[in-house]
Amino acid sequence: MKGKITLAILEALGEIGADIPDLFEAFLSAGYGASMGKIGYKFSKARIEREKSRTRSLEEGRMRQRYSNIISRLKRDRLIEKDVEKSSFRITLFGKRKRDALRKHASVYLPKTSYKKAGSDNVVIVAFDIPERERSKRNWLRSALKNLGLKMMQRSLWIGKCKIPKIFLDDVRDLKLVEYLEIFEVTKTGTLEHLV
Repeated sequence: MKGKITLAILEALGEIGADIPDLFEAFLSAGYGASMGKIGYKFSKARIEREKSRTRSLEEGRMRQRYSNIISRLKRDRLIEKDVEKSSFRITLFGKRKRDALRKHASVYLPKTSYKKAGSDNVVIVAFDIPERERSKRNWLRSALKNLGLKMMQRSLWIGKCKIPKIFLDDVRDLKLVEYLEIFEVTKTGTLEHLV
């Protein structure tokens, strides 16, 4: 029996270049006298778990780095400062002014994206090509289309069965997006019927 286990280990190492910790975990968790199929299954499971753990660790490291970069930039721009008493950060007077200005700009600049949904039997296709300099408007449009119940076929092509509200069209006009946007309504079923 010992020779069989040794042979299985050596074959696994030779064939798949296994990580030794994963391989031994597979043998130990499979139990005494387990078949090669069960050992292979346990090995695959151990390898996947180890890879998930590595990926999680890398992502956590990236998130910590992003957080550190954001905090450093906010401190450098004098928008936040260290609160020694609470061992945290607090917003500065300059930061409050900046926050208020950003809030005002955001609320005036882009309308809300929640429109009253109205179903329709007709298929609506929305296609757009908004320049990169208008990225915030493009993101607003995607959010509005999603809230209307349309589904994304490609990043700038949306389709669904809904009635486009007049207030949405007014907002599109106010944001000066009309030249970048095409809205089609298919009133007769045809080849698009299977898409929605």
